[in-house]
Amino acid sequence: MNKFHLAALAFALFATAAAGFLTCGGLVRMLMFLELMLNAANVAFVALGPAEPSRAYAALLLAVAAAEAGVGLALILALAQVFKTAEAANIKELKG
Repeated sequence: MNKFHLAALAFALFATAAAGFLTCGGLVRMLMFLELMLNAANVAFVALGPAEPSRAYAALLLAVAAAEAGVGLALILALAQVFKTAEAANIKELKG
């Protein structure tokens, strides 16, 4: 695979994940699509960048994605406990 094919794969993966994020209603599915968008950015970094710096950026992005997944799941659990639902449409207001 050359760089063009990898860039096209990254774009298709990102576009699919963005469409899924905007159309689904569940918070867990939205988090999964967000992770898929981060992985698409990771593929683009590796495909289009110079070899060594892009690998370092990809490793850093994987660490950030893992931390984001943990924080995102904790927020989803807290929202589900307060609002008794995990659907984004049913959460109307957030009070502090």
